[in-house]
Amino acid sequence: MPLHLTICRVCTRNRPEMLRAVNQLATSYPKEIEIIELDCMAACDDIPAIMIETSYYAHVAPQELISRIREMLKVYR
Repeated sequence: MPLHLTICRVCTRNRPEMLRAVNQLATSYPKEIEIIELDCMAACDDIPAIMIETSYYAHVAPQELISRIREMLKVYR
C-alpha cells in the first residue's frame, strides 16, 4: 500500500521549487507513494501545506517535504 501525499494543486504549481520536489518524489518512489492533488486544501494561511497520510504539515519547505517522505517510507517499508 503506497504512502499518501496530499497537496494543493494550485499552491504547489505556483511554487516551482515545491513542484520540483513533488516531481522528484514521484520519480524516485513511483510505487511507494501516491500523490493526491486537491483543488484546494483550505489551508491558504499555511501554504505550502501538505498531508502525509493523516498528518498535516504547514509552511513546508521543499527539502523538508523530501525529508519527511523519506522518513515515513522507512516506517512503511
